[in-house]
Amino acid sequence: MNEMDKDRDQEKPPGSAKKMPLGLIPLQAGCLTFALATVAILVGLWLDTRLGTTPRWTVILLIASAPFALGGVYFMVRRSLRRLRAEMETDQRDDETHDIDE
Repeated sequence: MNEMDKDRDQEKPPGSAKKMPLGLIPLQAGCLTFALATVAILVGLWLDTRLGTTPRWTVILLIASAPFALGGVYFMVRRSLRRLRAEMETDQRDDETHDIDE
């Protein structure tokens, strides 16, 4: 490890490895939506083959999965924003404490 890496590691605030980049929120939302749609399609196809109603249950379950995907994305973004606000408040308090100490 060279000197620049050591300096960079020392500058990071404690617990910064736990911070999730904001760019991952859309990725998580997309993965959640894809997973719910895939499960709905697979269950719908299975039901349709068992009941002999070719596209009916697949379409119904796919449409029914949309509100769950939207709700999941909503709560995921809400949770991420809450964490971000808490981190910002902590950083502000640390900055204020640091300014007072000087």
